[in-house]
Amino acid sequence: MKLIRRQKVWLGIVLAVNLALWLVPSDVVAEIARQRHVMLGRYSRTHFAWNVSVLFISFVSFYIDWSTGATYKRRWFQVLATLLFLLPCLTIVDFAMRRPDVEHYVRDTLAYHRPPEAVFHQVFVDRPEARRSYPHAPPGYGTVDCTLHTDRRGYRNQTNLESYEVVVLGDSFAEGSNVSDEHPWSARLAAHSGLTVYDLGMSGYDPLHYLESLKEVGLTLRPRVVLCLIYEGNDFRSTKTDEKRRNPSLSMRLGEYLDRSPVIGAVDKLLINTFGPMNSDGRLEDAERIDWLPLAIPLGPGARYYAFEPKQLRDLYESRNEFASDKHWLNPQGQMGEMNKLCRDAGSQYVVVFAPTKAHVTLPIVADRLVPEKVRAFTAISYKEELPEPPEFLRTLLFNVDAREEVVGEWCRRQAIPFLSLTGSLREAVALGKQVYYTYDQHWTPDGHEIVAQAVDRYLDEWLPAHQADAMHP
Repeated sequence: MKLIRRQKVWLGIVLAVNLALWLVPSDVVAEIARQRHVMLGRYSRTHFAWNVSVLFISFVSFYIDWSTGATYKRRWFQVLATLLFLLPCLTIVDFAMRRPDVEHYVRDTLAYHRPPEAVFHQVFVDRPEARRSYPHAPPGYGTVDCTLHTDRRGYRNQTNLESYEVVVLGDSFAEGSNVSDEHPWSARLAAHSGLTVYDLGMSGYDPLHYLESLKEVGLTLRPRVVLCLIYEGNDFRSTKTDEKRRNPSLSMRLGEYLDRSPVIGAVDKLLINTFGPMNSDGRLEDAERIDWLPLAIPLGPGARYYAFEPKQLRDLYESRNEFASDKHWLNPQGQMGEMNKLCRDAGSQYVVVFAPTKAHVTLPIVADRLVPEKVRAFTAISYKEELPEPPEFLRTLLFNVDAREEVVGEWCRRQAIPFLSLTGSLREAVALGKQVYYTYDQHWTPDGHEIVAQAVDRYLDEWLPAHQADAMHP
């Protein structure tokens, strides 16, 4: 068929767009550093999704455009009719597949929780989720058979009492991500101390949720101590972020609904399983930005390995003064103050427990073998502004590594809030060869939870005011 001028122009535009999308690769090293999936060894998931979508639309457009007269109109009608038929059908199928019994959360209030008296099971393997990973990806912690039981309130607890001596607030580091019921530090703390401990930790929580869960559940349990675990990796959020979650826009609600779509999830899994392995061991440009990870601690045959994302170094690079005035700290600071007041009014002792990131714990241990150029290039993946020269950058990073913890600790002391940092205990255990964080996941291993439980137990015995300790250990 001879093409008319309009068809030739459209063909040229479509081919040019498709060629540009497929010829220009994503920053694969940045995707690996963030532990994201890479398609065909050269595209991010988003990039690949655009490529496939544009290619599909291109074929449909050719089907329509390579016709004239009545055929042209008929093909437009066929395409529109097909879309009008498929979209409602996919919507119905998606809705039908959203069975309540497989939902992991009940989102009835800001203090969302898991379904009451439910059981979840998974086998967690500590290895890179993506097929294309670090140039050298050693074995991780291993395999952990994980079972999670919830109580009648929808939280991970094995008892159902009306009151508890200790209540724990926190996120997945408190609930226990990728560990079984006997492993979370709250359960280990109860075993070590003999205290009754109720864990209000929930994956995805942050100080906004800690405050709400304290109001809705925590204080009704009449605890003597409330342990609030602050994870420096993602617990510092601005007021604007919290406001969006209190009053989500229509687009935000739609986005969350689509994120939980079983149909979209199935398509995503199909693409990852099909195209993720392809070319996963191909040549990697700029590999020196990530080839120093995972870190081996200690060196030698008994080494344990730790990998982390660039964001952790970006956050650690912030100075004390910068963080002290950062809106992402000022907002949770107010929420922590409100929690402290609520606890004080209820006769409970509020305690802040600081949980450091993996990079915070491990970097000082290996400071003498870090290559400034590589660490700077790795951090720049998540840093928008220009960084100083490598030697100066690394010196500043190591100088500021405890800055956030120091700011939070000093604020707590000014508010007369007991403060416990877990950094020292975790760092000491890492230096001795214990694997306290998973290699390819940010969370604590069962060994890490045990170290944390022991540190908290010692703190409750040694550092709480004497009258509080006497009341807890008559």
